[in-house]
Amino acid sequence: MSTLFALGLAGFFSGVCASLGIGGGFVLLLYLTAIAGTPQLEAQLVNLIFFLPIGGFSLGFHLKNGLVEKSVLLPSILGGVFGVACGAILAGWLSDRGVSKLFALLILAVGLRELFFSHPKQAGSGWEEFLLYGQEPDRKPR
Repeated sequence: MSTLFALGLAGFFSGVCASLGIGGGFVLLLYLTAIAGTPQLEAQLVNLIFFLPIGGFSLGFHLKNGLVEKSVLLPSILGGVFGVACGAILAGWLSDRGVSKLFALLILAVGLRELFFSHPKQAGSGWEEFLLYGQEPDRKPR
C-alpha cells in the first residue's frame, strides 16, 4: 500500500471518528506514531492542523442538525483554553518519549474505563435506535 493512500485512509477514518465525536485525532495519532513512525510531538502538530478544518465542518453539521448543547460551550471553551496552556507547558518539560508514555497511559485509562465501568443510559439523541432499528432520532434544536 502506498504511503499517500495509507495516509488518506487514516485521514478518512479520522474524519469519520471526529465527526461522530469519538476521537478522530486518536486514530490519526495512532497511525502517525505506530505505523508511519512519526515522532510524538510532530504527530501532535499534524493532528492539531488536521483538526482545524475537520472540527469546523463537524461543528457546522452538528449545529445544522441541532446536536450542539449551546449552554456548555463557554465553560468548555474556557476549560479547553486553560488545558491547552497547561498541556503546552507540560509538553515543553517532557521528552518525546515522555509525551508518548503519557499518551499511552491516557489511552489505557480511557480503555479500561470503557471496558469495566458501566455508563448510565442517557436520555440522548436516539442515534442508538436509528443505528439498531432504523428509526429516525428526534432532532429538536437545543
